[in-house]
Amino acid sequence: MNKSVSSRPSRLEEIITVAIGLLTLATAGAGVTVSGFYDGIVDPQFATGTITADVVSLICVPLLGLCIWRARRGSQVAHMAWIALVVYLGYAYANYAFDRIYTIFFMAYVLIFGLACMAVVSLLSRLDVKQLSEATREMPLRRITAGFLVFTGLVLYAIELPIILGRIPGDVYSGGTPFMVLDMALVAPLSILTGIWLWRRLPWGAALTGIFLIKAITLMTSFLVADYLDWFAGRLQDPIPTIAFSVVYLFVCFFTWNYFHAFTQQNGQKRISK
Repeated sequence: MNKSVSSRPSRLEEIITVAIGLLTLATAGAGVTVSGFYDGIVDPQFATGTITADVVSLICVPLLGLCIWRARRGSQVAHMAWIALVVYLGYAYANYAFDRIYTIFFMAYVLIFGLACMAVVSLLSRLDVKQLSEATREMPLRRITAGFLVFTGLVLYAIELPIILGRIPGDVYSGGTPFMVLDMALVAPLSILTGIWLWRRLPWGAALTGIFLIKAITLMTSFLVADYLDWFAGRLQDPIPTIAFSVVYLFVCFFTWNYFHAFTQQNGQKRISK
């Protein structure tokens, strides 16, 4: 793989990411290891999901360390994965903060979200978009992948918008839906825009596709593990959405494999040609 000096991580990006990792170890570690940590704070119906989110967050920490090490060596794949994992952590802890999960680590949730935003902006500015675009130019199923991204954004609106509108008018006790707000304000439109850019072969479409797919796998893994644990425990009232979500998850995994297979194959051919 060609190495780009401009895409190498800066020391500030590494420091911010390490800070995010340490804060995550403390916050998620407490949620996983301290019995009853969320009792009286998190709605019992969301308790399993909160714990699985903490587990996935803990797994992200060593993966971030690996990404930093590989990105130092010029790996664009590691650079994309780094951004995606930081996006996931920022998304997860934005939900904790906006959903008013007032544990002793509440300010840490806010700090992780803020640091993640700063890290993502800086890391995106160093991403070698031109190289990523060239490497995925001949990606198989490019238009199908683009269509899937657009479809994903539209589905988020179709599922979550009626739920939000159904709560209007409400009162202070009607409950919040922070992840739906984030989805409709950021995730859905970015998914649609990325799909359009990928369809049109615009450079940022290729770059954001890899980031979006990795982040989707991370987030969906958290949701699905929680759903299946509740299902096996007899707490899941309707398994149909979980089954449908599982099918979508398999598609996401396939498109992710297809994207990075094309990326690594193209770079392998470049090395051979030299």
